[in-house]
Amino acid sequence: MKVLIQYTQAGKYRDHAWEALAMKAKGEVQAVTPSYAAQLIDQDKASLVTTEDGQLIIHS
Repeated sequence: MKVLIQYTQAGKYRDHAWEALAMKAKGEVQAVTPSYAAQLIDQDKASLVTTEDGQLIIHS
C-alpha cells in the first residue's frame, strides 16, 4: 500500500534505502510508503494528497 504526497521542497529523495536518489520538483506528486510519507510531512518536505472531502488516497 502507498499513499500520495506532494513535495513542498525540491530535492533528491528515495522511498527505500536500496533505491537510487531521484530529483523531485516542488509540487510533484508521488505514491510512497506511509512511513516515508510521515517522515517527509514531519520534516515539512511534503504534504498528503487527499480528496476534496478529506479522504486519504491509497495507491496499490
